[in-house]
Amino acid sequence: MEQSLLALLFVLSGGVALVVAAVAWRRRHAAPPARALALVSASVGVWSVSDGIIALDKTLETVQPLLVLKFLAVGALPAGFLWMSRAIADRAWLLPRRAIPWLAVEPALVMVALLSNDRHHLFLTSLGSAGVHEGENTGPLFWAHSAYSYLLITAGVLHLLRAWMRSPHSQRRLYGASLLAALPPLLLNAAGTLEIIKLEYLTPVGFCVTTVTIHWALVRRSLYDLVPVERARLFDMLDDMVMTVDAAGRVLDLNPSAERLFHRLSPDLPTRLGGAVSTGALGRLPLTDGMAFDHTMTGAEGSPVDLNVRVSALRDRRGEVQGWAFVGRDVTALNDQHRELQEANERLRAQVATIEALRADLAEQAVRDPLTGLHNRRHLMEALRRELRLAAESGAPLSVAILDIDHFKQINDRYGHGAGDQVLMRFAKLVGGQVRVDDVLARYGGEEFVLVLPGATGGQAAERVDTIRRWVTAGRLPAGGHTLSVTFSAGVAALTGEQKAEDLLHSADEALYAAKRAGRNRVVLAPAEDASGSPAPEASTISAAA
Repeated sequence: MEQSLLALLFVLSGGVALVVAAVAWRRRHAAPPARALALVSASVGVWSVSDGIIALDKTLETVQPLLVLKFLAVGALPAGFLWMSRAIADRAWLLPRRAIPWLAVEPALVMVALLSNDRHHLFLTSLGSAGVHEGENTGPLFWAHSAYSYLLITAGVLHLLRAWMRSPHSQRRLYGASLLAALPPLLLNAAGTLEIIKLEYLTPVGFCVTTVTIHWALVRRSLYDLVPVERARLFDMLDDMVMTVDAAGRVLDLNPSAERLFHRLSPDLPTRLGGAVSTGALGRLPLTDGMAFDHTMTGAEGSPVDLNVRVSALRDRRGEVQGWAFVGRDVTALNDQHRELQEANERLRAQVATIEALRADLAEQAVRDPLTGLHNRRHLMEALRRELRLAAESGAPLSVAILDIDHFKQINDRYGHGAGDQVLMRFAKLVGGQVRVDDVLARYGGEEFVLVLPGATGGQAAERVDTIRRWVTAGRLPAGGHTLSVTFSAGVAALTGEQKAEDLLHSADEALYAAKRAGRNRVVLAPAEDASGSPAPEASTISAAA
């Protein structure tokens, strides 16, 4: 009857422990120690149920496999207890994955020793009628296992004890409840193993009470009451400055980041800033609820410190302001980076402007004649096609003139090509000074120049070119140490239909040859086409040299 009651006690205790294991496992995401508690509770449950079955049936066939199962649970219990103790003592600690295989080594070796015990009898010298409750039937491997288990359990107890001694009063209840729940069954088991008392077989029952108590403490203290404690810890871990002051401006509380900032700004401040006047460190700050602003101060080394500060009012139940909370962030590095980025952008913009100017200069040089500085033939053709398109769209007149310096080959032969280049440059300057802003003057090639006159009829263009001819003829051009009188012949053609640029230039060129045949130093207007598209029989000379 006594054995039956003992077996029932073991089975009931095991059932309770297994239920705690299931509940803790379901809460494994809510509290870090829950996983370890699930392992400890499951180990205690398997241990208790195994001992309960052994108490009812002590036959060798039943005892041997149950001992293997029991010691598998007994081997997992110390590792789980150490894990649980670390997780309770430090809520941020997680079991490293690489530690799991190491913790599993000892239980695996115990299984090997038990399964091969019939060959060496180093773990149990004999099973006996009471399993392993009799101290005389245990071997050296059993004692090695016991020493290892107590080493892990002692380490877990020390973690809880250290956490209890160092924690604030609001947290000590959790650690104290865990210690009080774990120590009695541990001491009972140790006393029984050392044969001080004979009640060590009640150890799993005691551990069942331990798991229930720790689960209750975790649920009541860790998942609910410890939230403010974790907030306080986060308050200390924040990199931002957090400070509260009373209505008189005296510091009520501040986090380590604020203390470091204040001592960086003013090294002469006292070590403990509680009760100090906040203006001594931060100066006078605007006090408006919900206000955010930037505040620049000078550090101890004379370097500026930029703060982004947010102010919130602390009100009592009646809504009256009793103090202020400041949350500040050191944005000096960020502002420095912003300034450096702005300076880099300014440099980049200046470089882009320089590159654009160089590109424009290169583009202009590509359409300029290097000798005279006038536009070249490439630019002329683009400009003439553009003016033809505009004239066709608007119906405005357009004329083209080709100017050719008379007897230019003789100048080169008599005075040299250097003198000829001087004549070309001086001629380009004289003609360029007489054209309108909208006119296009370009060097066509050699001693030939083309003048595009938008808005001018053929007669108007010929008159203007003749005016330029008289201006050039009246002047004297220095070249090669000599002063030369230079004349030119010109052919003018007016747009009369849908001619292309090449057609218009060809008409002006024909008029130029007519001017040369007529004796040079004159302007000839190309004949206009009749209605059938055929040219008039002859060109007209506008004027010639006397």
